[in-house]
Amino acid sequence: MAAMQPSRLLRPGPARQQTDVVLSFLAPSAQCTRSPRVARFSTSPALCKRDNNRTRGLSAVRNTGLRPRQTLSVKQKDFENQQLPKPVPIETKVTGTPDHGLWDFFKDKQLFQTPIQEQRHGRAWTVGELRSRDWDSLHQLWWVCVKERNRLATEKIERKRVQAGYGDHEHKERDETVQETMKAILDTLAERQMAYQEALELARRDPSIDLSRMDGPQYTQEPYDPLEAEEATYDTQSEPTTKNA
Repeated sequence: MAAMQPSRLLRPGPARQQTDVVLSFLAPSAQCTRSPRVARFSTSPALCKRDNNRTRGLSAVRNTGLRPRQTLSVKQKDFENQQLPKPVPIETKVTGTPDHGLWDFFKDKQLFQTPIQEQRHGRAWTVGELRSRDWDSLHQLWWVCVKERNRLATEKIERKRVQAGYGDHEHKERDETVQETMKAILDTLAERQMAYQEALELARRDPSIDLSRMDGPQYTQEPYDPLEAEEATYDTQSEPTTKNA
């Protein structure tokens, strides 16, 4: 028997090529002949295990209550004399603590003020008025301004949430007034800091002041000499005065 050539082994024959073409053509139709998937009407999968919950499926709407032999988990069977827990009454109006700290974010415990109420405010403090105030007063006024700005920011958010459509202009004016007061406080403190730095530099140059001393007064007062004072007064009076020609 003559040996078959290797090229004929690798080359598909006509019959085989015909069969492959037919099978590939009928492949989509063969898939459609299978039984289609049917959607289940139950939310639970069919092949899952039961959770051994005997009360599953009980509904007060469909009147599927307890079974004849099923009882509640109550140890005492004397239903007339047993002490069951009473439900907590539901309050129709929720009331909070009247002195709670969060009420400071709302003026007069209102959600936000009307435009007329927002306009009722004074002018900003000036630097000249704040120069005579001590540190505690400036510190207290600063935090009053911070509290006012927090309240204004809360009202702005609430006004945007409810889409009120009014009060933005009055809110901006009041916020700018508070910011001017806070800027005046910073300017006053900056002036005091500069004055302190200048006084410290003068004290370092004064021979009667010893800043390195910590066990006593740093300033040593020189003894008063009345003769020196009289000489200084006489020298001042005897100076010639020049007049303009």
